[in-house]
Amino acid sequence: MALPYPIILVGSLVAVALTFALRLDGLHALPWLMFFTATASSVYGLRVGMASALGSALLLLLFRASPLDYGIMAMILSLSAYLADQVGRSLRQAHHRARQLSQLQDVFLQGLEVVPRFINREQLLRQLPTLLAKLLRDSQLRIWTPTGAGQLALLEDTTGQPAHPVPSPLVFRAMQENGPVLQESEPKDRKSQELAVALRARHEVVAVLQFLRAEVWQRPELELLSRLALAMGRQLEHLHNLELRRLLLKVADQLATASDKHKVAETALRYLLPALDMEAGAVLQYRRGTLRGLAWRLPRELRPRLTPLARKLPYQQGLAWQAYHSGTAQFVESYSSLPEAIPELKELGFESLVAYPVHTRDAMKGRVVLVLGTRRHVAWTRNKKEILLGIERLLSSALERASLEELQQRINRLLSEAWSYPSQQVYQHILEAAVELVPGSDMGSLWVREANEFACQAALGSLWASDRRWGEAEFQAWYGHDSGRASRGQPRIASRSQLLAEGIGANLCLPVSHQGKVMAFLNLDSLDSDAFAEDSLATVQLFATPIATLVHELQNRAILEKAALTDGLTGLYNRRAFDLRLKEECERAARYQYPLTLMVLDLKNFKPINDRLGHAVGDEALVAVAKVLSQIQRAGDMVFRWGGDEFAVLLPQTSTEGARVVGARILEAIAKICIGGLCLSANIGYATFPSEGESAGDILQLADQRMYIDKHGSSKKTERPASDG
Repeated sequence: MALPYPIILVGSLVAVALTFALRLDGLHALPWLMFFTATASSVYGLRVGMASALGSALLLLLFRASPLDYGIMAMILSLSAYLADQVGRSLRQAHHRARQLSQLQDVFLQGLEVVPRFINREQLLRQLPTLLAKLLRDSQLRIWTPTGAGQLALLEDTTGQPAHPVPSPLVFRAMQENGPVLQESEPKDRKSQELAVALRARHEVVAVLQFLRAEVWQRPELELLSRLALAMGRQLEHLHNLELRRLLLKVADQLATASDKHKVAETALRYLLPALDMEAGAVLQYRRGTLRGLAWRLPRELRPRLTPLARKLPYQQGLAWQAYHSGTAQFVESYSSLPEAIPELKELGFESLVAYPVHTRDAMKGRVVLVLGTRRHVAWTRNKKEILLGIERLLSSALERASLEELQQRINRLLSEAWSYPSQQVYQHILEAAVELVPGSDMGSLWVREANEFACQAALGSLWASDRRWGEAEFQAWYGHDSGRASRGQPRIASRSQLLAEGIGANLCLPVSHQGKVMAFLNLDSLDSDAFAEDSLATVQLFATPIATLVHELQNRAILEKAALTDGLTGLYNRRAFDLRLKEECERAARYQYPLTLMVLDLKNFKPINDRLGHAVGDEALVAVAKVLSQIQRAGDMVFRWGGDEFAVLLPQTSTEGARVVGARILEAIAKICIGGLCLSANIGYATFPSEGESAGDILQLADQRMYIDKHGSSKKTERPASDG
């Protein structure tokens, strides 16, 4: 057990007094006086120690000793005072450092107890004044956080702050230097001593601590704050990692349950906006020359201005297009100063924005762009960029899964509903699905084999001449590879320099083969020369088998339909086809508001030929009439054999007067058909939709009546209805 210093001092003086009482010489009193002097010098400093040495030397005069002994003992006492002071100073410094270490350990222990309760770094920064209470000692603490564009915002002040606080130059210096930065002030200025230290996580400034106090900062305190800053930086980094893991796990769990790509995008925005301190956000997907919104989240007061942009961002406007074309993220902390800023966003005061491309597997560029923004200044720190990168990877995988599921559902629906629509609509549905789902597609056309030619059966925004027919060799040359690759259904990509049509940046051509024979070519075009990549090829190949199946089945169906709707003798459409087409053409005429005239013919002199010369010759007469009608038929006209010796002709976009001209040509041509000395002729009845009838049944009944009037009467009364028709 150590004795207190006052007891040592008093005990030493008592021992000296006993030595004097026993009449011993000065050498016996010297050790006790050395204890006294050394203790006083060690505890109270060199000045007190030297005074004690002088007093002890005067006390020695009371003892017997020679002058030389007095001098030696005085020197010994002075040396004892000096050595004791040096040892005491070292002990005091060690004791002070031990107290600082204990104080630091207390702070660390408090942090270890409190930090696990924090769920984010901002809460930890706000609690720093409480954690550092033992170290502040009448100091003011201000916490500054980066807000972007080289600016800082005050997060916390323990004693109050001015109405519009401005960081001092020392705070900005601390952001550039490692360790505490001390303000050098004149000795007479002791009112405020400033010190700043930056908290860094992964070499990036997270916050700057600014200390203000009247007392001068000591070197041990600077060392303590430097170590503390390093420890807090590590803790902030640890908290960021925890936040990031929690966020990614939560987002991954929610994305796994999203049923389509719109809900996937909505889920990503719901978690990203608060995590990055953003106000507004949208997920845009490239489609047909524009960036269209899959999902968006906007403040209520900004929705009238921002919703049109979120739905459809015009070509080459804003940072989103830069991110799409470059494939790299565009971070901006002062958006209003950009010359390419979108006027609506600039007027609303947006400052911090990011356009982040969402890369999919095997794609040369991001097909989807994530856009986030706020009207406040927010620094795009490394931590925020890590959050964006993590969410982007999850979003990419979820969108790829949702797109594949959508593709499979569309293909299954095409296959199941093919028989519910006419062939032309089925081809159009196939093309629409391909343009929508194949990455990079803006427009396209589907060319189907007819004998040795390919005819365009569907087109969507295509620049190709869809009314032209391509020969097999010609289309093979356009495809650009040998017939073996075409028969295996291998797609190819052509760049702008290889294309025939102007205005197209790239083309993807898929040969669709069935049993080794190319049945169709699917052409997909893009305005962007770099639009198609490996992901486009992988997706379009999923269409090969369904298209081949549908084309084969539709061609078989066309053959069966043609057989069912064609007269076996003449090759013309039969009565069943007439009933179907008459209704369709009336509906089309009503929709596009043009006249449609029905012409009904009954042959004259056919019965005598059939009776006298036999049914075989009668059949020849019918075939000859059918040939004449087909030759006179105009583009768009439709000729039918009703049955027996009756025929019908549908004349779209033809008035009654125009139909009479066509009828005169038909009568003239039929009159030239003579068999066995008997020449044919015809009775004709006309009716026009919608001027003479409001339905297909009305004009059919009227035309039939007028034909019979023409057949059985020759008076003016009977001729007038036919001529009026």
